[in-house]
Amino acid sequence: MNISTSISNEYPDSKKPSGGYEWWYFDGMSDNGVWSFVIIFYEGNPFSPRYIHSSSKKEAKPGSYPAISISIYKEGKAEYYSFLEFKWDSFSCNREDFTIKIGKSGFKRSYENGELQYQLNLDQILASGHSLVGTIEFSSAVFEEAGSSSVKEEMNEQHFWNLLQPMAGVKADFEINGRNGFENVSFNGSGYHDHNTGYEPMKDSFRDWYWGRFHFEKHTLLYYVMNKLNGSRQHEAWLIDHSEFNLNRTFKSIKLNDKANTILNLPSYRKIRLEGDEVFASILLDNVIDNGPFYQRFLGKATLTIDGSEQTVTGIAEYIRPDRIYDKKYWWMINMRLNYTYSAPHWVQNVKWLYERTW
Repeated sequence: MNISTSISNEYPDSKKPSGGYEWWYFDGMSDNGVWSFVIIFYEGNPFSPRYIHSSSKKEAKPGSYPAISISIYKEGKAEYYSFLEFKWDSFSCNREDFTIKIGKSGFKRSYENGELQYQLNLDQILASGHSLVGTIEFSSAVFEEAGSSSVKEEMNEQHFWNLLQPMAGVKADFEINGRNGFENVSFNGSGYHDHNTGYEPMKDSFRDWYWGRFHFEKHTLLYYVMNKLNGSRQHEAWLIDHSEFNLNRTFKSIKLNDKANTILNLPSYRKIRLEGDEVFASILLDNVIDNGPFYQRFLGKATLTIDGSEQTVTGIAEYIRPDRIYDKKYWWMINMRLNYTYSAPHWVQNVKWLYERTW
């Protein structure tokens, strides 16, 4: 994985080949810990059976499979979920003011006086009757100007992780018709944003990977633990200082412990131990909030020991096993959750209480 922190590399790349992908990832959590969310905009949906089937014949262009996934959690449980894939002409990008739009939702980036800002505009009504309308704003200093324009350059890599906002202030204001009905939601909190691009399917390089971020009072802990098919590994973890907005420390030792299997026989480690020079962190992935055949999302707990003090916080973490995305025996589960907006929805998506059981 080539890791960078460049806002100039955030524009969509029209030269992605069949099987390639690109996504813009946003997550956040309210200051009181009640609300959390993950929102991802895709050009070339890497989790789409239709895209995978077409790209296996080298016929698919990533731009023909744009998508948006939205997960909103209340007190650690899914309150709203959607995964919408759109027609090829539903994706647009205005390079002058950097606005990306997919269907009725999208985001706009602005960069003024050293501050990087994103405004997400969300507008969805699902076949099940669930809906989401509103905005979420992200703001932070520009990370690349803090002397971190290149975190990790890897030669001959086909996958790129662009770390743009490791820690951002978040302001959310939206109306949701979720699991518990209508609710007006407004909160301030902290968030994270990155951008990923792949020029081949993920399964062609990666066996699996773990990712997570945790916002402490003075630091953000960020780790990226990837195991490759060739037996090599890329295990990276950093501590980012909030006051200077730069890489404060790097962890030299990363250990995975306590492997557990899901009901779908997906194994993943639930404890991660990070060690650096006079700094330690232990991560417990104890609360699974999204659980599928190839993917898990956690509201985990991280304890950081630094400068003689210890602090524990909750944050978002993920695990993915890319080869399982291509296993057709799981596609029926994916198709219950993934709504192809250019065709009739899966019958489960038409029934509110049934669709909620797929979350």
